Amino acid sequence: MANFKDYLQQDLDIFFNPDEFGETHVINGRELTIVVDNELLMERTKKEFDGISIGELLYFVKASDYGERPTIGEAQKFDKRQMYVTNVRDSDGVYEIILSRNYGG
Repeated sequence: MANFKDYLQQDLDIFFNPDEFGETHVINGRELTIVVDNELLMERTKKEFDGISIGELLYFVKASDYGERPTIGEAQKFDKRQMYVTNVRDSDGVYEIILSRNYGG
């Protein structure tokens, strides 16, 4: 009998499916299926950071695909663009990563 974690994994497989929401991008030289959500980035900037821009790109990636959790300030090459991790959240096996071109913190 399947447990909650099994059902959650099935949902993640649908969410990250390229035929649904997933997109393939090259991150640090590896092709990963991610979901970009810059609308959420704009909402979060307004609500949580008083309108101060905290990044240029927000994406979700399965932690199991990505590997070790990135750290704030870490350089990341995203589709040939040099960017820096400005925020990371880890929820139920998914990383939410916000990137910026400049890191000033």
